[in-house]
Amino acid sequence: MMTLKVVLADDHPIVLFGVRMALENEPGIEVSGEAQDSTALVELMDKVKPDVLISDFYMPGGKHGDGLTLVSFVKRRYPDVKLIILTMMTNPSILDNIVTAGAEGVLLKSSGHDNLVDAIRAVVQGRKYIGAAVQALLNEVKVNNLNSRGDGGQKALSSKESEVMRLFVNGHTVSEIANMLNRSVKTISHQKISAQQKLGVANDKELYEYALRNGLL
Repeated sequence: MMTLKVVLADDHPIVLFGVRMALENEPGIEVSGEAQDSTALVELMDKVKPDVLISDFYMPGGKHGDGLTLVSFVKRRYPDVKLIILTMMTNPSILDNIVTAGAEGVLLKSSGHDNLVDAIRAVVQGRKYIGAAVQALLNEVKVNNLNSRGDGGQKALSSKESEVMRLFVNGHTVSEIANMLNRSVKTISHQKISAQQKLGVANDKELYEYALRNGLL
């Protein structure tokens, strides 16, 4: 049996330890390295050339970004590596954007060890693996969209709007976000306003409250 090389990325050492322990005795799976930010991750990926990357979604501090920026970067730079996002985030709009951005697998951190092994086996065989809890959240937002008749029903954010919102509520200014995402301040400002209108929030205070309720913080 061919041994699959797996790389882990998370900014919490205890999560890395837990995932490593979960995979350590699985036949045909070898954890080939760990990284705690995107800078270390890219160095590791270039050296190890893994088959699968299991990564957190929020992993600030690295020069290649995190969130959807990092998902897109990984898929461009390592098109043959299967990407599984392991996250605590439960915001359906962003979970949907993670799948759209090219991740082969998406799981919540509350999922069991068996689900992670199943996800690795599935993505290596060329299948998508959406964890049951993630699928339930995605289904819920679809049902809500079907039920809303356009009178105040929340519209889905674009991937760019989601990323701007996430960075803003985590403490970055519009100027900083523009610099991080290589966009103009004017573009970021428009995307922030558009996202707020879609979410039905009037100001930054309401935006932070929305973020707390929906797992963006």
